[in-house]
Amino acid sequence: MSLSTKKPSSATQPKILLGVTGSVAAYKAASILKALRPHFDLRVGLTAAGSRLVRASELAKASGHPVGQDAFRGVKPIPVNTPSGSHPLIRVPHIEFARECDLVLIAPATADFLGKMALGLADDLLSSCCLYSTAPVMVAPAMNTHMWENPAVKHNLEILRSRGVTILEPASGHLACGDEGKGRLLDPASIVAAVERHFQNRNRWRGCSVLVTAGPTQESLDPVRVLTNHSSGKMGYALAAASRARGASTTLITGPTALTPPAGVATVPIRTAVEMHREVMRRFPKTDLFILAAAVADFRPAHQVRSKIKKGKGGLNLRLVQNPDILSDVIRHRGPSQRVVGFAAETDDLARRATAKWRRKPCDLLAANIVGKPGTGFNSEQNELLVFCRGEKKPVKLGRASKDRLAEQLLDLIDETAHT
Repeated sequence: MSLSTKKPSSATQPKILLGVTGSVAAYKAASILKALRPHFDLRVGLTAAGSRLVRASELAKASGHPVGQDAFRGVKPIPVNTPSGSHPLIRVPHIEFARECDLVLIAPATADFLGKMALGLADDLLSSCCLYSTAPVMVAPAMNTHMWENPAVKHNLEILRSRGVTILEPASGHLACGDEGKGRLLDPASIVAAVERHFQNRNRWRGCSVLVTAGPTQESLDPVRVLTNHSSGKMGYALAAASRARGASTTLITGPTALTPPAGVATVPIRTAVEMHREVMRRFPKTDLFILAAAVADFRPAHQVRSKIKKGKGGLNLRLVQNPDILSDVIRHRGPSQRVVGFAAETDDLARRATAKWRRKPCDLLAANIVGKPGTGFNSEQNELLVFCRGEKKPVKLGRASKDRLAEQLLDLIDETAHT
């Protein structure tokens, strides 16, 4: 969708329901509405807690429409004549609010409201709208950093991600309570940019078949022990979710992880590198785009011992053999219209080592990152990438960001380099 300066008619504008909850950042909702209003038809749902922090009249002025607060206000029967007689039709505000919206945006979203969404609770107008609506959902959390880091909140966020909810992660800095850390509402301009990207990308990849690999593999030593790595699968899962959000038919081949597969993504669980290779080669011929984000083991034990290996006085010698090289094999077998995106995980000297891999395995894009250090890479919420693109003289640096955001940026690069 082109966001021109000319305001389109309300009949053609996408409809957004903005939910405002009881965070101290609720006052920023008016700025979000003002920025979105030239391009979108807006409605607002305000919780009781939110109404104590921002005036409904201010949000009504910014959106151009009355603000919804009470799930029961306006509920009334309307007689409807049918062939079988007159029947009452109940006018329900939260159904009307949510029925035709193209996006539900909760900004700010409190820990309490995220919990309601994860559990499917509906005890007020806004939570009822969220439960009723079939539109895509974005949430921009805002809370104290200790709440953000609480395992219960993290669990709720994982549940929401697995259902296809986009999480606009909070920023770090000085919080209203005096603490320092992550929890500040993402700045309004960034929230608006995320909304615009959503509508620009919507259905862009419809008709495209995308295959993504994610997570680690496990190579058995005996019935108890395995060789594996620290990959959480978060980057691959984020890429699969972002691809599905763009309308692509998406399949995720995943090693063992603690993650819930993204909504709408066909998921194929595997355990070993050989199993992943087999599933990839089976599906690759009918794939338009293949993204290899899995951390596949390069080696496996030459023999798996049938019984648990017992301790002895000496050490243990293992003979390892190489696993199939999935990236090399798909490059060798790909057709002229198929695109392949590889990943390179390095512990040091990233640019030199990634350049060497790029030359050995000339895929369309190669995304390289440092692992084994705190804050990025394996098993972290954030990452940063150095992306080599065919036709570009220099790699593109994608700075540190959430893996969800990096997934969007990487898919944008795939789009931008489609004809090089």
